[in-house]
Amino acid sequence: MKSSGSSAAYKLSIEDSTMEFDYIVAGGGSAGCALAARLAEDPSLKVCLAEAGGKGRNLFIRMPAGNGFVFGNPRLDWGFESVPQVSLNGRRIYFPRGKALGGSSIMNGLIYMRGVPEDYDAWRDSGLDGWGFSDLFPYFRRSQGAQNRQEPWHGIDGPLKTELSANFGTLEKAFMEAAIVAGHKPLDDLNGPVRTGIARTDSTVRRGVRQSSAIAYLADPPKNLTILTGRQVARLSLEGTRAVGIETIDGEQIHARGEVIVCQGAFGTPHTLMLSGIGPADQLAAHGIKVMVDLPGVGANLADHVDVSMQYGSDRMDLSLARHQRLDKAAWLMSQWLLSGKGPGSGAFFSTVLFHALENPALPEFEVFMTPMIFDENLTSGAEQKTPLLQYLGRKLLVRGRKVAQPGVQIDINLERPRSLGSVSLASASPYDPPLIDPNYFSDPQDLDQMAHGVNAMREIMAVPGISQYLTGEVGAWKGAVSDGQIKEAIRATAYTGHHPCSTARMGAANDPTAVLDGQLRVRGMENLRVCDASAMPTQVTGNLNATIIAMAEKAADMILGRNRLPPEDPRL
Repeated sequence: MKSSGSSAAYKLSIEDSTMEFDYIVAGGGSAGCALAARLAEDPSLKVCLAEAGGKGRNLFIRMPAGNGFVFGNPRLDWGFESVPQVSLNGRRIYFPRGKALGGSSIMNGLIYMRGVPEDYDAWRDSGLDGWGFSDLFPYFRRSQGAQNRQEPWHGIDGPLKTELSANFGTLEKAFMEAAIVAGHKPLDDLNGPVRTGIARTDSTVRRGVRQSSAIAYLADPPKNLTILTGRQVARLSLEGTRAVGIETIDGEQIHARGEVIVCQGAFGTPHTLMLSGIGPADQLAAHGIKVMVDLPGVGANLADHVDVSMQYGSDRMDLSLARHQRLDKAAWLMSQWLLSGKGPGSGAFFSTVLFHALENPALPEFEVFMTPMIFDENLTSGAEQKTPLLQYLGRKLLVRGRKVAQPGVQIDINLERPRSLGSVSLASASPYDPPLIDPNYFSDPQDLDQMAHGVNAMREIMAVPGISQYLTGEVGAWKGAVSDGQIKEAIRATAYTGHHPCSTARMGAANDPTAVLDGQLRVRGMENLRVCDASAMPTQVTGNLNATIIAMAEKAADMILGRNRLPPEDPRL
């Protein structure tokens, strides 16, 4: 992680080098954009949103299928890597994280997905009053602007627009039909009353444009909201145990009369807290950082949906999204999107999701994504493959990873509630050095056992003639992996991140020794300092995180401004 640098347009004169606001939101990601916009609804307040990256309006950010240009682009992606993973044969895992207004919502898979009610009820029952499903549900509805859904399960007027996923072709339909033949329940809505089953997804897209949190919430920012891009936070400004502002890596001081809210994500937030002297005392002291508050939970409890990618070959390029990789095909895709906002560029490159439960249908263990092409998303996996010129140029624009996309089907199995927890720790006391990220995948052997069950369940679906007729068989590490030992070795060889890290500065009850935040998102032992992002989540949830993070920001705005919380709602009742 290097300095993003501040252009001349952002340099301030010495006499203007200090700015003061009522609230500073440090980090313009999914939570930060939503929170800053809601705080600024009070016209009497001066709100600052400080973001390390740019404005998040890049053409390839706006185009749903353009996230291949964002992945690995140092101007838009922090490009974190894990430490070598013992349980993954020593491999490092690439963690793309968005570096622009919108945060990782500029590059995510666009799936709109809440956790299941039991996830949030477990938060409430752990001692976090006000964080149950019925408490959060009205904030999900306030944030959502569904174009194809109705109340009571959805919001229809919110800023985060959603619509039915666009790319849904022959292979997606065949996979869904095969899953039904194999005994899985067809669903109309994965955010409705039932989660376990298979359905076409809802996407955070409107009229062919990605709805990052910046596009959704900051399209027309009010005058009392100052948005500062190119501002990488070096540390928090503290007076004793009171947060009074932030300091950027360029030495700029931005002061807060009221509160500072850190919204830098599962990796950035604990990193900034520790650089500021808030975290495990022994670790801070080892790096020469003065300990302001000893909080051992900062950087601990890292939870991620570990993902295992099964790949099936095919000779049907005509049915594969890989056909868009050639430059001429990519150019047609781009021109179609630019002219009409339609075509394959207007949607995510996967649109079908299956939730599979081993025991309790209310708490499925697996979220499974089907993609009608095969590719390598882990950018640490070897060198870039050589390809014909047209395909090489097209791949540079539209397809993720360094490896060539091939016709086939990729089945990504996400383990939803992993027992294996990791950590984020300091590499040094310098804000220029990225944190050490250790997801600690499969450190608990039960996770590996569960994933093997997931693999077997997906093989049953892929053997159904409705989908197998298009395939030539398993490829890569999966070819010939039959015994339990061979399956687990294939898992170790192919597992990587499901892109859902969380809980590294988690909320918890007063008697929870690893909790960093209280139920009001306030940092323990500090004044005027809160956290609102994925790091604050008490535990992992069942599904993609973006919708939950934005709902948390909506709720946080009411907390911070002292507004009455929205009345509880439960559409099941």
